[in-house]
Amino acid sequence: MKLNVKKVSRIMDEKRMSNEDVCFKTGLSAKSFEWILENGYASIDAVERIADVLKVDANQIITDDFGENENVIEFLKDSDRATLTFCQGRFITRVRKLAESYPECQIVVENKSGSVVAHIPTSWIKVNPPKRYTAEQRAKMGERLNRNA
Repeated sequence: MKLNVKKVSRIMDEKRMSNEDVCFKTGLSAKSFEWILENGYASIDAVERIADVLKVDANQIITDDFGENENVIEFLKDSDRATLTFCQGRFITRVRKLAESYPECQIVVENKSGSVVAHIPTSWIKVNPPKRYTAEQRAKMGERLNRNA
């Protein structure tokens, strides 16, 4: 995610927090936190930890100017929770519907651009290639459809 580094620095100044304070409380190494501040990018996990330490909502320290073309599924090995970032409408709609019906699907951030960040159980993640049919198989399926119509 694209972090609003100026805003993070301003909040840290207001709260009289040093980089070392943030590192200690978030568990981020000094090198990682410096990289985040220099480059302006962080994982959703790091953003959430930084937001918790600064006592602000994650929405307040991210920016939505990251090109609006990112669709990301992120999770750690053996983790029960995955983080999704979607900018495509069909995925956003799907996540919103799931969040309405399942408490384990939580929308964390809704950006001004319409993109969303959500948490879901990792057990929901599947990689399924589309089925491939030969021309003969498609013809037979078409015939069955026509007979049943």
